[in-house]
Amino acid sequence: MYTLNTKGTDFEVRFVADGIVRIRAGKDGRYRETLFERYGIFAKGEDLAAAETANAVEYGGMSVRANADGTITVGGAKRELNISVADYNGNEYRGGGFTLKLDLSEGERLFGLGDNDRTSIARRGKKARMDVKNVVSYGPVPYVMSSDGWGMLVSCTYVHTYDLGADDPDHITVQSRKGGVDIYLFLPKSHNLKDIVERYTSIVGKPVMLPRFAYGYTFVLNEQTCCREMLWDCKMFRREKIACDMVGLEPQWMSKIYDTSIEKKWDRDRFYVPEWLPENVSSDYTFFYNLREMGFKFSLWLCNDYDLLWEEERQAGKADDTDLVDASYDGAVIIDHHFESPRYQDQVTKVDEPWFDHLRKFVDNGASAFKLDGAFQVNDHPDRLWAGRYLDDEVHNIFPVIYAKQMKEGFRDHTEGRRACIYTSCLYAGTPKYAATWAGDTGGGYDTVVAMLNYGLCGHSNVTCDMDAAQNAAIHYSFLSPWTQQLGWRNWQQPWFLSEEREDLIRYYSRLRSSLIPYIYTAAHQAASKGIPMARALSLMYPDVPEYDYVTNTYMLGDSLLVAVFDMNVTLPEGKWYDFWTGEVYEGGKVIEYKIPEGKSGALLVKAGSVVPMMKDLDYIEQKLPDEYILRVYPGADCENELYEDDGYTYDYECGGYALTKFTITDTTDKGYTLTVGAREGSYTGRDKRPEETYKESDPVIPGMGEVVPMRVVLCGSVSAVTLNGAAVEYTVTDNGAEFVIPADVHAAGDAVIIVNY
Repeated sequence: MYTLNTKGTDFEVRFVADGIVRIRAGKDGRYRETLFERYGIFAKGEDLAAAETANAVEYGGMSVRANADGTITVGGAKRELNISVADYNGNEYRGGGFTLKLDLSEGERLFGLGDNDRTSIARRGKKARMDVKNVVSYGPVPYVMSSDGWGMLVSCTYVHTYDLGADDPDHITVQSRKGGVDIYLFLPKSHNLKDIVERYTSIVGKPVMLPRFAYGYTFVLNEQTCCREMLWDCKMFRREKIACDMVGLEPQWMSKIYDTSIEKKWDRDRFYVPEWLPENVSSDYTFFYNLREMGFKFSLWLCNDYDLLWEEERQAGKADDTDLVDASYDGAVIIDHHFESPRYQDQVTKVDEPWFDHLRKFVDNGASAFKLDGAFQVNDHPDRLWAGRYLDDEVHNIFPVIYAKQMKEGFRDHTEGRRACIYTSCLYAGTPKYAATWAGDTGGGYDTVVAMLNYGLCGHSNVTCDMDAAQNAAIHYSFLSPWTQQLGWRNWQQPWFLSEEREDLIRYYSRLRSSLIPYIYTAAHQAASKGIPMARALSLMYPDVPEYDYVTNTYMLGDSLLVAVFDMNVTLPEGKWYDFWTGEVYEGGKVIEYKIPEGKSGALLVKAGSVVPMMKDLDYIEQKLPDEYILRVYPGADCENELYEDDGYTYDYECGGYALTKFTITDTTDKGYTLTVGAREGSYTGRDKRPEETYKESDPVIPGMGEVVPMRVVLCGSVSAVTLNGAAVEYTVTDNGAEFVIPADVHAAGDAVIIVNY
């Protein structure tokens, strides 16, 4: 840690990792602690030793210099960044709120700030308010990054505002009426946007890997549904061959609808559980058993008005800490000095009982997922003193983060290490490492695409919306999002209640998604390990093309698939692109008017120079692991792709419990190319199928887990000859190319080197 001083303001400087510097402003050596820091939401990083000069420090190509005029200059981006700080009203900085200014260069482009404006991913010239609000701003993120090679996270939980060159075209201005200046600057040597996002997510957390089944198809049932109707719907999904993995229940599952208390129970009229059974069993006397028999997971809707900060204070070891000299109680009308301590106004919370404790029995019943409704998360609570000490203006934005944190960690601890599918409509910095999100009560139209891409530019990957089954185009979009959810709520949107055309579309796309799970799950791993989102704005992948800042109908899903939704004026980046549906090849670097083939409802293209791992479609993902993988090979450029595998339901992957198979295309010429299917590296633990009488929901079993299987190679384009490790291969000619199989023993033994001649 280093301290610089200029015109009475102290700047604490910490180089916490390569390409990351944290800067706090204070007075007389005093700096405010944010709730992010207090509750361990952000990674602490290191405190790296730097080189000191006169009022400046430098480390690894980054530098911070204090200037005589009260500003600081930060080096490490494509240009130097000049930053000034003042109190909210523009006076000398003393920590009474703040105004932070950062200069902008000509032509500089800005991205980030999450889901608070669904008009564009180009942020320069915009204004934004960091305030979680229903419908208007479900997921503001206090992070911005620039084409000039830098990113900035403002560690502030209070409502604050950004002016990104709107009123003052030459500056970003960040203002908050409370709190102090605490920022992280991300300055990778590459200056690449993807590397900036990687550095940012190393502080706020990489996106969580959901359980494997969560990347399939979730259908949330009408809130009038009872258990028998739910079971019949599940049976219909299986009979109609619509691949579906999870059903969700809305508030009707509880005996008291919209129950925010910790006394909630199953509604015995709608979802009967015999009174003589213990509350925490998953028995063959209940509907939980039948859901398992058909291979369905189920999720429960939750609404929370609980004071979660008591538990956070306990976990932080500060529950009895009264030394809050930096806390501001201005406006805390519920403090009454006639009492020894602030009066506790909340009538729901049991101070000594963590929120998740009452949900354990429902997990034991079989719940694998929880949907965290936006209700109460989006509400202001001006009369509440959280944990007896914090005003709502400091807590409001971070409450959704803490909620997701306690849900993920509570589920993990109770099940001894299983992943939950926790999903919420509300988000702030830190949420993605705990939960997925959907776009809230805003449907599944075009504006949710912008929300998804803006989230991706902030490193949030597990994003979806409520599928709008009334639009064919929206079905295409929802099934080609990072995860897929269809909401019945007060509508009967089961596919068999729609037109035949739409039922057929949902059937087709559900099984397409099932076959793409190896590719989708690999993209989820890339997000969890590198911070790069599954759905990627073209500006993130092709940052040197400013025109892409205004493309919101086209995005990359993973490394290879290009998805166009709603508007079929499709932007193709440079290179060749294969039509996934027809095999037709397009030249990139232009916008095409795409004609949708019959039976589809949008464009899906594949980048030339791709190996896309797939499998045979299943009724549900955990039905079995594939007995072979299908590698669709799209030549035309050199590439590196991979297939990721793990057990699908524990956190072993965080400790190396996974396997990778790497694919490369090299030596690409007009005569052919070399395809190498690497030997599988790493391993993960599988489990044999247990007898039914000992089977528990906490012990999911997927037959065949962990085994090396054959690889069916599908070569797109013309083929005249193929060799495998020097020997000629017999292949089957198909409409779009050729295919053959690499046996499991060959794949297990080492690299399979395939030479393809045109």
